[in-house]
Amino acid sequence: MKDKEGPVSVESSGVSPSLEQIVDGAGPESIGSSLDRLVEYLLDNGVENIHPLIMGEVERHLIIKALERSRGNKLRAAERLGISRNTFHRKVQKIEQSLGAEQKEVKA
Repeated sequence: MKDKEGPVSVESSGVSPSLEQIVDGAGPESIGSSLDRLVEYLLDNGVENIHPLIMGEVERHLIIKALERSRGNKLRAAERLGISRNTFHRKVQKIEQSLGAEQKEVKA
């Protein structure tokens, strides 16, 4: 995500770090360092199928945050994430089903 001037800032005010800085490790907590620690933990503890586990969690967080930021407007949230309305709807349904299953496990 670079333009001719350099990294694209998350906020146009220039106060926030760029997405590249966040991923690459600038600041107290970066996505990259968090993922490194998570992957190392999972590998050290013999967890299998790490890719779908991590990708599922990242996608779940993206969808939930996009819905929060769009105040529940699914079309706007889908557009912000760069996915189609139908794909977004299918992913939301999958998240809702998994949350429903988690609630049933807690009650049992």
